[in-house]
This record gives sequence, C-alpha cells and structure tokens, in this order.
Amino acid sequence: MLKSTFQHLKGIGPKTERGLWAKGITTWESYVNSQPRQQSLFSEIPPDSPLRESIAAYESGDMSFFYDSLKTSEYYRVALEFPEDVLFLDIETTGLSHYYDIITIVGWSLGKDYGVYINGQDDSQFREVMAKAKVLVTFNGIMFDMKFIKKHFENITIPYIHLDLRFFAKRVGFSGGQKAIEKEIGFGRQSDIDGMLGEAAPILWHKYRRGDLDAMRRLIEYNHADIEGMKWILDISTKLYLQKEKIPKKIQKKPKFTKLKSKLKWLKNKPAKPSKSIFVPKFTGSNKPLITYAELNEIHPLDNFCSIGIDLVSSEDRETGFCVLKGNKACTSRVKTDDDLIRLSIEAGADIISIDSPLSIPKGRTSFFDDDPFRKEFGITRLCERLLKRRGISSYPCLIPSMQKLTRRGMQLAEKFRVLGIPVIESYPGAAQDIMAIPRKQAGLDYLTEGLQEFGLAGAFVDTPVSHDELDAITSAIVGHFFWVGMYEGLGDAGEEYLIIPDLNANYKNWLSKKVIGLSGAMATGKTTLTKHLGKKYSSARFSQVLAEILEKEGTEISRSALQELGWQIHQEKKQRWLGKQVLDTVEDKRRIVIDGLRFLEDHALMVETYGPAFTHFHIKSSLQKCKDRAEKNRSEDIDFTEAINKKVEKKVRQLEKVAHHVINNNGTMENLFNQFDKLGSKG
Repeated sequence: MLKSTFQHLKGIGPKTERGLWAKGITTWESYVNSQPRQQSLFSEIPPDSPLRESIAAYESGDMSFFYDSLKTSEYYRVALEFPEDVLFLDIETTGLSHYYDIITIVGWSLGKDYGVYINGQDDSQFREVMAKAKVLVTFNGIMFDMKFIKKHFENITIPYIHLDLRFFAKRVGFSGGQKAIEKEIGFGRQSDIDGMLGEAAPILWHKYRRGDLDAMRRLIEYNHADIEGMKWILDISTKLYLQKEKIPKKIQKKPKFTKLKSKLKWLKNKPAKPSKSIFVPKFTGSNKPLITYAELNEIHPLDNFCSIGIDLVSSEDRETGFCVLKGNKACTSRVKTDDDLIRLSIEAGADIISIDSPLSIPKGRTSFFDDDPFRKEFGITRLCERLLKRRGISSYPCLIPSMQKLTRRGMQLAEKFRVLGIPVIESYPGAAQDIMAIPRKQAGLDYLTEGLQEFGLAGAFVDTPVSHDELDAITSAIVGHFFWVGMYEGLGDAGEEYLIIPDLNANYKNWLSKKVIGLSGAMATGKTTLTKHLGKKYSSARFSQVLAEILEKEGTEISRSALQELGWQIHQEKKQRWLGKQVLDTVEDKRRIVIDGLRFLEDHALMVETYGPAFTHFHIKSSLQKCKDRAEKNRSEDIDFTEAINKKVEKKVRQLEKVAHHVINNNGTMENLFNQFDKLGSKG
C-alpha cells in the first residue's frame, strides 16, 4: 500500500487521497503519469515531481523519510509493504517501573525467525536485527518497552517506523491488554502457558537467577507466545481497518503476518557462533540485592540503631504487621491497637518509626472523606503518589474510598508517636523492594524472605514462616535504616510531607556532614546565652524570633506574655509541627545550625525527621532559684518570672530532658556552660 499512499505529499489529506484513488490514480506511477510531463516511474523522474523523494526513499529503504512525512496512523501501510522486514518485539522485566526495574529478556521475530536476548548475555544478535528492520511492532511499546530498551541498550539503532498495536487495535474497537484482545480474536496459546499473566514473568526470572533453567525456558515460551499473538492482532486489526476506512480492494495489501509464524528451537549446548536456535545458559550474575545492610552500616553505624517498621491496616480490629529492627536483627509480630504499637515501640527503644501508610493528605484538603468541600478542587492524590506513577510504580491515591480510613489512622498514629517525641517517616515497602532488587510479596513470600536475608538481616522470620504483613513491616523498618544513613529520597514536598524511599545514588556525605544543635530548657536556663556563644560558627534559628515576626506583622507589641500567648495559640490551633517548620524555613540551606527554644516533644521529633543523625539535642537545666535570679536581672520582661514559668506553653519543657541526647546542668558561670557544651558537643 505504500506506493498507493499520497497523504505524505504536501497539501494532500485523506479526502484528497480518496479523490485520487477514485480517479484511478492508485499508484505513484499513475500519479507521475497524470502530471503534465509524462515520465516512466522508475526511469527519469522530473526534478520538480513531488514524488521524487518518495521514490528515492523507497528504493534505498530510507524509512526516516516516511517517518517524517507520514502520520503515525498510516504506519501500518509501511508494515504491509515490507512484511519480511517487520520486527515484532516484546520484553519481560522485573516489574513495571522503567525507573527502577530491569529487562530480563527481549524476544523478537523477524520474518519466520524468533530470537531472544537474556540479560547478561551477548546482545549482538538483537542489535543486528534492530538495525536491519524497517518497521518495529510492539504492544504498548511506546509507553513501556521502548523506555526500557533505550535505558538498557546504549546507542542501539531503533527502527524509525514504530507501529504500536495497543493504539492501532483500538482504532478498530479492540481495547484492554494484549491477552484480552487475543481471546476476543480467537488466538490460542499452548495449554501450559495459557492463562499465564505478566505477573508471572518476574517470578520466573527470580527462579532462573537461583539456577532453575526450566523457569527461563518457560519465560521464553511465554514471550514467544506474546510475539505470535501480536502477529494475529496486526493481521486482524489491519483487515478491519481497511474495511472501516473503505480502502479500495485494488490497492489493498493482504495482511499475512500470521503466515510468518516462528518456532522455538532449543539447543542443549552453547553454540560456537550465533544461532537462530536458543540456548539457555546458567545465570552468572549476582543474586544479592543492589545494596546490603553491611554497606549501609559502613556509611554510618547502625548496629545500635532501632528502626520500627509498621505495615498498617485501617482498623484496630485487624492485625497490623510490626517489626523491631535493631541493627540487622528483625523481630516481627502482629499487633492490633495503636496503644500496643506505641507501647512495643517504646519498650524496644525506637529511634525512628517507619509506617507503611499515607501520613498526609493532598494540599488544600480539609478532611479524609468525600464530603470534603475541597475534594473536587484538590483531588485525592498527593505529589509523592504522582511522582511514583511517573516512575512506573503503582500506588493507591491516599484518599480513594478504600484508603481513606487507613490514611486517617496513619496520620493519627503518627501524631501520637510525635507527641511522645518519637520521629516518624512514611515508607512504601513495594517501592523499596523494587529499588533494592528484592522480589515483592507477589512473587512469593519465600523469595521476599530470601531477599531480606540476602540483604543481610537475621531473625526468626528466616526459618519460621511469617505473614506478608510482617515481611513488609521488615522492609519498612529497613527504609528507616536508609533514611538514617542518608541513602534516601524524599518524594513530595514539605507541605504534604515526604514519602521516604531508598536512593542508592544519594549523596549521603552531604546529609551526614551537617551539624545541627537543638537547645531546650526552661526559661532563663541559658539557651539564648549559648546560642549567642555559637553564633560565630552556627546560623541560628529561634522559635521566639518566628513568633515575634508574626506579632510584628499583626501589629502587636512584642512582649514575653504576647509571645507565650501566641505560642500556645499556635500549639492548639495550627499544631506545634507547623511552628517548627516555620523555624526550619529560616535556616533551610544552612549546614551548621543552632535551634533555640524547643518546648514540646513534637519539636524534637520534627528535628530528627528533618536532620537525622546530624541533629543533636541538648537540654539545659538550672535550679529554679538560679533561673529566677537571672530573669530578675532582665527588667525588659512584662510579667514576673513565676507567672511566666507557669504558663501552659512552658509546662512541658521538662519532658524534653528524657529525649535529649545530652543534659547540661547550668548552675555556674557562662564559661562553665560553654565548657560543658564544648566537651559534649565534640561527642555529638
């Protein structure tokens, strides 16, 4: 049909092309002969003929010309013109994310031949057929296969003309995935792979990696069936499209790709030179995850670090997966209530809590449920979920009906932990497993268990079967390790909070080289004095300064009582976390920071969540009389010390002593305070 095509010529669309066909101008030769200067098609072509370039491109096989001049909707004409040069291609991968997953095999058929590339083996045959083919045919290859191909095969030649059957078949009424269309058109697969879905492909790859050659043969058989199914889809879709578009029979090319059926031919021994038959070699790559616990532990010590992983469910009536991960020792259980989750975490000495649940809602939303008046305006999906989707990792929007109660429970549980001073991060085990190259639970719990063990974890889960909830809880806890050593990425933004996922290429040195000092203590214990002392080496941020700026904008006179009143109002209405973020914004890009005025346990939790091991918390104590004496020297206060110290906003400061990394007793001179800090600071 290509030599009956005129739509690639300037000024000719489908309607004009049909008019030419109706006049009997059905070939390039008849078109040239219809022009004033009569010339034979394949002899001398008039230099001004609009078909001169078309004929030259056809004769030389220059598909780039037709790629540039033809609409993609007409690429099927090129395929019909060169059936022996059409390459059917299908890949298998470890998952759906082109960002994190990898190709396991690439299968192709050119003419009646079928070939396959196995990851880690010689790719020269595949490169040759890609360079030779005039047309590439895939199913959903534009959105999927080609992203993987371009990432995996550096500098590979890709045919210009790409016919994606997902879109071509849709134009004649076929929708859904390839398997659904195959059933609709009557394509049958051999019984042992009939009904096998794409989800099985990663499982077969994991089996092959562990020495099962039959698993690879089965994977290749599955891939081969996909290739042959595409030929059926292309033939039937083409026939229906020619009928739908009422293409004159005189110019139709009869589809015949199903006649170019390929067969699998197996070799028992490795051939001396490239062969069209298929040899399955033993897997020679690494079975281990892309990174191990030992490697994380080398970056920053983790053996005494306790990360709690929680694979949360929406109701306290059902059991949640729970893991205590101390160093590389994992202990799992199933827990129902929030109270028990909190109690067990405290008993374990949790340094961080990593929860598999949304811990925020889309910016602008005011409630979890569909009656929220802002639902339509701000939607049900957060930025982190959209970013995952772009990377090919599926996740549920946090406020679809089935997730609303889980999101509510997750956020409420996180707040309960933070009020106790325990930092919390949000994790997603599936994404973490993909990034680490550990099989997900869908591949089989045995493979996930094996992957966690190969990562370097020990515990009863290795020998005693545990639930998938507990295995995901282990993975969530591992994310806590990645976070602590700085090998992580925060997806999202500060307004919606961040979803933490491992990042194997993260600049952990930047994370660990920061030095952030947090100061807490009652009034007049010496916090501001110490902050000023550190002022030459550290950028400072003060809670009271942020409050003062708010008062100034409101036109309110700044005083101790006004600051305390505003601080308590914010704590009650906007919550302490909001105020803490305003403080952090003032020193966002600084590397050495002192933060003065932590008053609530939530302040400590936020600082740890923001700076990890770079944050060191100092709590300063003084006798009540000493504090009173110092305060009375400051005659600028509008209320006396006793009244100020008993305000609600000051009541919980003493609780910070139990979560601080160091406690300083400041009952002496300023020099003594500075000396104590310098000694402890060098340790921190």
